[in-house]
Amino acid sequence: MLMLKCRTCGEVFGGHYVPEGSSAEFKSVAVSTDTLHTCSRGHKNEYAADDYMDWS
Repeated sequence: MLMLKCRTCGEVFGGHYVPEGSSAEFKSVAVSTDTLHTCSRGHKNEYAADDYMDWS
């Protein structure tokens, strides 16, 4: 699971599910396709690949 931290409130939430054993290339493609995410409190932010944390 690639996690994100909301830039507004600091909530950590799931950004993308990445299957176990996925290559770095697969992860890179996964995080570059959808850059806009909304936390459960409704804060919308754009994220770059460097913003994701790998908590798998």
